Amino acid sequence: MDREKEISEIVDFVERYKESMASQMVVSRILGDKGAKVNNETIDELKNRIVNAADDELEACYYIIK
Repeated sequence: MDREKEISEIVDFVERYKESMASQMVVSRILGDKGAKVNNETIDELKNRIVNAADDELEACYYIIK
């Protein structure tokens, strides 16, 4: 799958389902902060960092939301 499409779908999911366990898992994987609360600030940070995520991390996050 196209990397940009995966990133877009992951970010879109996290924005729509802030309270879900899947969103929490994605944010903690990408930001490296297991206690991070999913809010607008962390979503902005996620958007900035996810583009530099390793392919295997991106695939893991995509699998989590699907």
